[in-house]
Amino acid sequence: MPQRRWQTRRAFLAGATVFAASACSFDSAGTGPANPVRPTIASTLITDNPHNALSAVVTFKTHGADSARLLYQALSGVARLNPEAERATPFYPIRGDSGAILALGLRENTSYNVVLQVRGGGADTTATLVFRPGPIPATLAGVQLDVTGPATSGYTLTDFTSGSSAYIVAFDEAGRLCWYREFAAQPGEVAIDAEQQANGNYILFVGVSTGWQPTPGRFYEVNPAGDSVQTYAATAPYYTDPHELLLDYKGETVERFHILGYEFRHVDLTAIGGKPNQLVAGHLILRQSSSGSIEYLWNAWDHFTIADWIFIQPGLAQMASIDFDHPNSLARDTDGNYVVSFASLGEITKIDAVTGAILWRLGGRNNQFTFIGDPLVGFGIQHHVRVLPNGNLLFIDNGVRHVPPESRAVEYKLDLAAHTATLVWQYRHSPPLFAPFAGSAQRLKNGNTFVAFGAAAQVTEVTANGEVMWEAQLTNNGMKVPFFYRARRLASLYRFEER
Repeated sequence: MPQRRWQTRRAFLAGATVFAASACSFDSAGTGPANPVRPTIASTLITDNPHNALSAVVTFKTHGADSARLLYQALSGVARLNPEAERATPFYPIRGDSGAILALGLRENTSYNVVLQVRGGGADTTATLVFRPGPIPATLAGVQLDVTGPATSGYTLTDFTSGSSAYIVAFDEAGRLCWYREFAAQPGEVAIDAEQQANGNYILFVGVSTGWQPTPGRFYEVNPAGDSVQTYAATAPYYTDPHELLLDYKGETVERFHILGYEFRHVDLTAIGGKPNQLVAGHLILRQSSSGSIEYLWNAWDHFTIADWIFIQPGLAQMASIDFDHPNSLARDTDGNYVVSFASLGEITKIDAVTGAILWRLGGRNNQFTFIGDPLVGFGIQHHVRVLPNGNLLFIDNGVRHVPPESRAVEYKLDLAAHTATLVWQYRHSPPLFAPFAGSAQRLKNGNTFVAFGAAAQVTEVTANGEVMWEAQLTNNGMKVPFFYRARRLASLYRFEER
């Protein structure tokens, strides 16, 4: 990461208020003390977060407290004209007599009242501090979501690359950048696949690879503070694909991870316009322990052929390398088996997570299903296939083969006995939108769907009836960015919650 000079700003205890919760009155029958012991705050300190100018770190010492949180609200700057609601962190348990809590999602160059609230013995104690974040990195100064429609609650997470920096970025309801983490990027490297994990941590791929280059790449994991936690990659001799990383946790610790890798073979592609000895990548599903040892390996070369390749890039003979299968998402079904989107095959495949057997194939030349109720009779290049709790498949149909080309979000119900795929829901943008690559679709807890048209750098939240609730364009200095890989709606910057 480029070296930056950070000036620590400190604000000590400016005022304290002590109050007892009304629920703490105890009767004379001996069920508890009549006057609860109130916790005390011995000292406080608020400082910059070196990974993220839009956050602050409050460290404190306390006595008699078992948990604490922060409440904070802007006092000046832009927020003076547009006051924002008070925000609060979750309550965190206190181990011992000291702790540290982050205030996330601040505005740059804006003063905040930050209230530390400690709780214990049936009473709360608060201490108020003042903090003013500094400026964000210059490369992010013009990055925002241009929002249309009333803001809905939650945050939008995606990736962004500028020069020698790759970023995870998050935006608030109004489209303002409110959280980020910067990673060093070598020439040609880009940020791909920003995701929040089950423990609240974040991941991002940084590398040159789009799935077929013989180049290294890696996934980074950081916590909400931006502190580095772990780096993940396919174990040698395999290359790391940028499209997906799934982490399995045991408590707060990663026990194993699931990742896409690839290996090369020289193949005669003259029949499809390529070279007689072309370098072609085929992909693997790798399940690896936290230390990187391979526990499971599934190889596309053992199950597919070049004849299955239906979406062939133009100018094939001029390409130094290429892949023939191009998996762009890896998910697990409700039974624990894998569901993989192979974009270049136009196929979604279910694979046994123990034996490696192919369980079914939807789409492509080896399609086993009849499409029902779909006016476009199937999909053409697809991204971000996810299995919903009801077993249905939700994903982006990039729509390359539709006439005229059109992208949409789709949900299919599969009947494995009848071999049918019934379209039960779709969202088609009005006017029609064509985003030939990238994108994601996320079903929200309220039944809405958060649709990201990656190649169009646009996100849309729609109801089950297709009504647009909220829409935004990712821009930099007023210009639409070229694309993002995916975008996700988050309920919290601190921890994973279903949105």
